[in-house]
Amino acid sequence: MDKIGSLLKQKRLEKGLTIEAVSEKTRLTIKHLKAIEEGDISYFRDDLSYLRFFLKAYCNALELDFEEIKGELQDSIDDYTTSFTKEALKEHAQIERGIAKTNEKIRNSEQPEERKPKKKKPKKARRHRKIDISLVSFLAIIVVIVIGLIFAFVMWFQGNQHIDDDVNQRPPIATKDDNTNDDNKPKDNASDNNEATVPSVPDKPEEKKEMSISKPVEEDGKAVYEIENAEIGKEIDIEVTFASDSSFRVLVNDKELSNPPARGIQARKTVLHIREKAEADKKILLAFGFMLNNSIKVNGKQLEIPASLSSKQGTGLIEFIVKGE
Repeated sequence: MDKIGSLLKQKRLEKGLTIEAVSEKTRLTIKHLKAIEEGDISYFRDDLSYLRFFLKAYCNALELDFEEIKGELQDSIDDYTTSFTKEALKEHAQIERGIAKTNEKIRNSEQPEERKPKKKKPKKARRHRKIDISLVSFLAIIVVIVIGLIFAFVMWFQGNQHIDDDVNQRPPIATKDDNTNDDNKPKDNASDNNEATVPSVPDKPEEKKEMSISKPVEEDGKAVYEIENAEIGKEIDIEVTFASDSSFRVLVNDKELSNPPARGIQARKTVLHIREKAEADKKILLAFGFMLNNSIKVNGKQLEIPASLSSKQGTGLIEFIVKGE
């Protein structure tokens, strides 16, 4: 990162640009630009997933080819995230050693007390309770009443069922035919009699297609998925499980969400839920500072993450595009 910062600062001075002028061109703060030129990658600890975009904007302002420093930038990020994880493991090991030493001091300071034989308590004689006949009789009467009520309800229900069956089995009442006159003679309407009546066929309800997720398309360190057949207005639940410490951000249509806020994730707090309503062409971007072995579910369905991302000890981007009906 030091080499990249020195190169950018040298190019800026050669073009006679002040750091304020570069800030206006790139829309980056002066603090961000100074940290880049000083090679201070720790300043971007919570923004590692965006550092690549910051440097790309800086290169464009200086008319430099970003591809020339892209490889070295990725190496710097990987080295930093690896050292970040190693530091967390060292701190954890030191805490464990401290706890073990404290427990050992406590055990050494305690003196074992003589164990005294416990006196056996005399067994109490069991008393047999007498059965309360009046209580048993009362419960029996209640059971008989309940059974009688159930039987009466069943008989009443069957009686109503028979009445409904009789009504349904009655022949239909004959109505006066429109083709007959008052003298019960058929009207001379041959054209009406020749017309055939076509029974109407009810329309079949359209079957709703089940929501599905397309195979990922990998582009420039990012995996892009399409959520197909999403029901517009319904909620999409994206469940993220972290396998290790990492920074994390969520952007919807290029706007950063405040819930969940951008922050560092600890491995012991493993699960986050991002819930968004389905809208056509909505874009949901998940930015990870450390991608190794993380897993994602969409509405309970496990997402297949490309091996190039799931095994990566560094940053990773996952994007979803909603395609609903």
